[in-house]
Amino acid sequence: MRPNLLFLFDLRKDQQEPSVIDETVRSGAQFGGTNLWVLFFAILIASVGLNTNSTAVIIGAMLISPLMGPIVGMGYGAAVQDLGLIRMAGKNLAIFVVLSLLTSVLYFTLSPLEQPQSELMARTFPTLWDVLIAAFGGAAGMVAVTRRGYSNVVPGVAIATALMPPLCTAGFGIAHGRWDMFGGAFYLFIINSMFIGASTLAVAKLLRLPRQGELDEVTRKRHRLIIALGLTVVLVPSVWMGYRLVQQEVFASAAVRVARDLEAEPNSHVLMHEVDAGARTLRLIVVGRTDEAQLREQVQRRMLRDGQADVTVLVRDAGDDSLNVEKLRSELEEGVNKTLVEQVKSMDAQLKALQQDVAEAKALDEKPPVKAVDALALLQEVQAQQPLVCALTLAQGERSDNASNAAQPSTVVVLDVANNLNTHDRDSLSRWLGVRLEKTEVQLIERLDSRSLNARDKNRRKQTTCSPKS
Repeated sequence: MRPNLLFLFDLRKDQQEPSVIDETVRSGAQFGGTNLWVLFFAILIASVGLNTNSTAVIIGAMLISPLMGPIVGMGYGAAVQDLGLIRMAGKNLAIFVVLSLLTSVLYFTLSPLEQPQSELMARTFPTLWDVLIAAFGGAAGMVAVTRRGYSNVVPGVAIATALMPPLCTAGFGIAHGRWDMFGGAFYLFIINSMFIGASTLAVAKLLRLPRQGELDEVTRKRHRLIIALGLTVVLVPSVWMGYRLVQQEVFASAAVRVARDLEAEPNSHVLMHEVDAGARTLRLIVVGRTDEAQLREQVQRRMLRDGQADVTVLVRDAGDDSLNVEKLRSELEEGVNKTLVEQVKSMDAQLKALQQDVAEAKALDEKPPVKAVDALALLQEVQAQQPLVCALTLAQGERSDNASNAAQPSTVVVLDVANNLNTHDRDSLSRWLGVRLEKTEVQLIERLDSRSLNARDKNRRKQTTCSPKS
């Protein structure tokens, strides 16, 4: 069983030739030409995505960014003991970083959107989890680089490690003087770079890629010390931030649980609550006559039972009695329950719209019905007066024009005639149709019958009248 498991996890089965791996890594670490233009466009795309809070655009920028190339080159160079590659990749990475910062600063300086969105703020508080993502992502990326065929791992690594967005966020911080955002975002970029490089070094060592240079023992020890010291310096703050994040989450869960328990009690005067985990503060909104000191003591006792000490409890009074409605309303309008207020306004607007629709529908129902007309009987009556009429089409509807705001009832009568009616006959027939159809206005349209047209074209037309159907 054990040999089979080792075979399943063997990375050498589809490993590329060492010379091809070396060439691939060196080409990715190069500066200038295609890589430089792609970097420039990726910076702008990422900046626009962060500025407009578009996750899809940010992902696109991460996919095309060439920033990972120099980082992988440094890790690979350390593994194969190639000082020249390390220096070249480090210099190119520094140029890439400076260019990225300058471009993003220029964009955010010119952009009219100055408020940081959630995508920007998400890159300003790195923790231990970002270290793990960078380490695992860098290892997966190095494994993908050493395979014979193209691997879909590389795009996933580019998205997971997210090198470009932190740099652009740092540029936003510089452009708007938000040095807290700059520090957090640039620290996240350093975390990603350091641990991607460390993972690359570890995977290259695991694959036993051939050395490209020889270093003496003193130099090797010095490099190991520098790498270990650098990783430690970068790791410690992220561990502390991760610890703080966990503590805040635990505090928030305990505070919400205690507040909901108070709200659910039958005789409780607690209306709602707000939790500020960063400041370890629980705000309670109460109604009626409440002993605030006793309530604070009760909350702190329950929080202490959940292992949470040093809790600040703030009590806000929404009214001393049930008649103090104005004070409660002011609390709600200040932000305590803005969502509910907006929902009520929306429902009121929808109700008014529905009432208007019902009124319009009722008005339409009250209109007198259109009297049905027997088209065949009407045709026979018309043919009794005008034998030239061969067929009749009757249409009743509404007519709209620019002069009136509402549509007007309209009746259209289309006559198929064997020969054109004269003006006198046409006017007489139009007036008769108005009386017959009980319409004040009838639009009469006259057209030659198709049989008459065919006979005219062949110069053998013999009849000039259409007999009524028997």
